[in-house]
Amino acid sequence: MAVYNESRLNYVWTAWFALSIPIILFIDALPSYPSSLYLPPSSPLHPFHLIRQDYIATYNDPIVQWSPSTSVPGSHDSWIGLFLYLEFGFSLPVVAYGFFKLAVKGKGTTGADELLFLVYALETALTTLVCIHDVGYWDPEVHSVEVRRRMVLQFFGPWFLVPSVMAVDMARRILGRIKVADEAMERRKVQ
Repeated sequence: MAVYNESRLNYVWTAWFALSIPIILFIDALPSYPSSLYLPPSSPLHPFHLIRQDYIATYNDPIVQWSPSTSVPGSHDSWIGLFLYLEFGFSLPVVAYGFFKLAVKGKGTTGADELLFLVYALETALTTLVCIHDVGYWDPEVHSVEVRRRMVLQFFGPWFLVPSVMAVDMARRILGRIKVADEAMERRKVQ
């Protein structure tokens, strides 16, 4: 039988997962949908298209604007495609599962959940850290210091910070489980 950890931080992770799902589905994945779903003003995803276009017009974020068709062969941006595959193929299923597990089922985390969320948190923090690092190489003629600072602090920063805290929390939980298991094994040896 699984032992569930019902830490108060689960409320934070539930909110994080709830925020992540629409961002991945309706902002990041939007260009991968048929344009008929988001370009016409009467289309169901058009409001998300407008949000995305406003963000691009305001910040001219080359990461958000990247697509296989805009990628320059031999350029430094080839990693973006891999990160999008990770987001859609790994992160989206994990955040959907995490939200279901914590919000819908209302249970805490098992050891297996904690391991999955640790991997997710490390992957999200690391890929976001690469994006933060990339901001430093953006053309200063196109992106002012203020825009780059805002990108790091307001947009990329939270996507690095929250998963980093999640990674520490999940590692702490896993280590707690290992400690309990080790102590139980020691008691068996003594008996």
